[in-house]
Amino acid sequence: MAEEGSQQGIKQRVKPILDNVAVDGLRAWLRTIGFSVPRLTRAGITDLIVKHIAEGQLTEAALETALIGFEEASDMRIYLFRFADDADIQAAKKSLPSRLRNFGIPVTSARKFAGNRTKPMSPVYALSEGDLLRVKWAEEQTRVTINANGTGLDKKPVSKRVVLVADFSAKTAELRLNPPENDHSYSNEIGRSTADAYYNAYIQKASDTLGFDIVGIELRPVIKSLVEQLEPRVVRIHIDDHTNQKNYKTKTIGPRVDVRDDPDWQLAYKRNGDTWAWDAQSFYWLPRVSSGFLKREVYTHITADEGFVRVNADCSDEEVEYVISRIRAR
Repeated sequence: MAEEGSQQGIKQRVKPILDNVAVDGLRAWLRTIGFSVPRLTRAGITDLIVKHIAEGQLTEAALETALIGFEEASDMRIYLFRFADDADIQAAKKSLPSRLRNFGIPVTSARKFAGNRTKPMSPVYALSEGDLLRVKWAEEQTRVTINANGTGLDKKPVSKRVVLVADFSAKTAELRLNPPENDHSYSNEIGRSTADAYYNAYIQKASDTLGFDIVGIELRPVIKSLVEQLEPRVVRIHIDDHTNQKNYKTKTIGPRVDVRDDPDWQLAYKRNGDTWAWDAQSFYWLPRVSSGFLKREVYTHITADEGFVRVNADCSDEEVEYVISRIRAR
C-alpha cells in the first residue's frame, strides 16, 4: 500500500507535465536512456515512467530536465547563424552580465520551464557556462479561428517559447522559435501583424543580447550535400520537391523507402540535377548512422530561401542538437 501511495503521489506531480509531450517523443527518449518501451498508450507511458521513478531507476530531476528539453526543442523554426566577422567577442562576453541585467533576463544555474508567461518577449532565464550561453523567452499569443457555425470567431490562448543557443568559442548561434499564431504583438512597417515581423523581432533581440551582429548561414550546400550523399545515407527522402534555376518545379512522392532508389528519380537527377536550385527539402534523419544518438527517424525541413530548419512537434533537445550538429558539419 505504501508503494501504491508513493506512485500515486509521483503521478500527481509528473502527469500534468507529461501530458504536454507527444507519446512518440517520450518513447524515443526512454529508449535513449536505456529503457525498453513497449507500444503503450499515453496512460501506459505515464504509468511506466512513474514506476521507474518509484523504483529508483529514474529521478524526477532527470525527467524534469528531459521535459524542459522537449519544451525547448519541439515544434520549432530554427535559424542558424555565425558571428559577424567584425564581432568583438571578448568585449561582448565581458559586458554580457550587464546586458542580461538591463534586459531583465534572470541568470540561473539550471534551465527552467517557461511557466505561465503572457507578455511579449517575457524573459525566463539565461544560463551562461564558459563559452556557452542559453537564453529563453516565452509569451502568449492568440489563435483566432471561425467558429463551427461560421457566425463568429473563436479565440484560444497559445503559449510560445523562444530559445537562443550561442557558442562564443565556435562563433555560432541558433534561434529556436515556435511558429506564431495569427494574433500577436509584432507588426510590419504598415502595422500589420505578420509571421516575419515576429521572427525578425526575436532575431534582433538575439543579436542585442549577444552584443554583436549575427549572420545566417547558407543552407543550399547543406541540402545539396544531403541529397547527394548515398554511402552512407544519413537521411531518407520521402518527398523530393525541387525547383530548377528557371523556376520549373518537379515533385516525386514515394512510399516509406527513399525516392532516390527510384530509377525515374535517378534519371531525372542525372539529366537535370546540375540545374536544381536546392531551395528547400524535407529529410528523415536515420538512426542507424547516428552512432546511437537517434532511436527513431527525425523529420526536418530545410528552407534555404529563408534560412531556417523546421523540426517536428515532439522532438527532444538531444535529437535537435544532433540534427543541427550534422547540418553545421557540412
